[in-house]
Amino acid sequence: MIERQLKEWLEKVFARPQIVHILGLRQTGKTTLLNEFRKIIPNHLHYPLQNYTILNKYRSNIEEWILEIEEALSRTNNNNTALHVFIDEIQKIPDLFQALQGLYDNYKGRIKFWIWGSSARPLKRRRAETLSGRVISRILFPLSQNEIRKNDSLTAQLLNLPKVLKSISYSIPPDYITFLKKCFGQSLLPEPFLTRDKDAVYDLLDTYKASYLENEIRRENLVSDIGIFSRFLTIAASEDTEVLNYNSVAKDLGISSHTVKTYHGILEDTFVTSQLTPYINRMRMQVCKSSKVYFTDTGLARFVSGQSNTPFMQTNAFGKCFEGFVINEIVKQVEYQSLRWKLSFFRTKNGREADLIISDGQKKCAVEIKAKKKITTSDFKNLKYMMEKDVSIAYGIVISLQGVPIKLAANIYNFPAWNL
Repeated sequence: MIERQLKEWLEKVFARPQIVHILGLRQTGKTTLLNEFRKIIPNHLHYPLQNYTILNKYRSNIEEWILEIEEALSRTNNNNTALHVFIDEIQKIPDLFQALQGLYDNYKGRIKFWIWGSSARPLKRRRAETLSGRVISRILFPLSQNEIRKNDSLTAQLLNLPKVLKSISYSIPPDYITFLKKCFGQSLLPEPFLTRDKDAVYDLLDTYKASYLENEIRRENLVSDIGIFSRFLTIAASEDTEVLNYNSVAKDLGISSHTVKTYHGILEDTFVTSQLTPYINRMRMQVCKSSKVYFTDTGLARFVSGQSNTPFMQTNAFGKCFEGFVINEIVKQVEYQSLRWKLSFFRTKNGREADLIISDGQKKCAVEIKAKKKITTSDFKNLKYMMEKDVSIAYGIVISLQGVPIKLAANIYNFPAWNL
């Protein structure tokens, strides 16, 4: 079993009184993670509401559930320990959110709730309606590079890179390119990634897409036409890593640009995608003001867009996958390590671009992402341009496949991707 990095955060917040809510894309391993975690807690109750018998027992009798909790709480207090309650698929009984609010307010510090589920939108909505101020949460993403390869991530050091250059590994792991191709071809969702049979992988991803459309979209009545949304999903996946263009997609689908914008909002709310907003600066030039969209899983994006083959090195398709992979790895570490970073991108109307701007409010660095084993001066010319125009950007980084410990230029550094 692959050890999940989020487990460290669960251990960190163990003694805090707030309700812990784990969010994320479907089938990222939330249930597996929480079931493993609860095994180390001797005093806990577990309510897997995907079990029909358990669901049916409490769905029409919330009072019985509350009394059961209070009775267990009375026994627990004799041991001077908190009662931990784990609820899987909590959105299946909406009234539980109101019950949680009452129990939390009445027994704060004596009871600890851990909740999660697979339907993201109703979960977030009901949490906001009833549990505001009572919840701490984290997103569980698909598998990360350091979880799979068991290496220490240096992502958190990107804003301190000149000081930690000696910590960087420049020796490319022998299987690294093969690893990347597997990520791009099978996705980083745990089950498809760990499956060896390629046909079985495609079956799993087909089932995943169908389940998403059925359970997240149609069943929740999020759209009026599931067929159009399915076509939109395919187009959105094909535009992974690109700047959003609502009008173009609207024209292709015969719908309004407002509807396309709403659809993209649904993808974000259900953790299928995230967006990078444009970098806000005072440079006197025309810049792109639309966001860039990234699928949370690059391999899933390729499959949904109809590209089930593994892309070849030195192709635009491989470069696009590599960019999405790098952005996602950074996003994962920002979440898991509680980094207070602002991530954005920069693009001028005449095509000058930095793939990523990282800021913590005090320091900034600009990042180019290149799926190349040999970096040339043309690969970081935009970084030099940005640093000349915006003196608040301290240095530039090229995240690449180059395994050479070389300083590319003044205040511009190479950072091999296997260190993320």
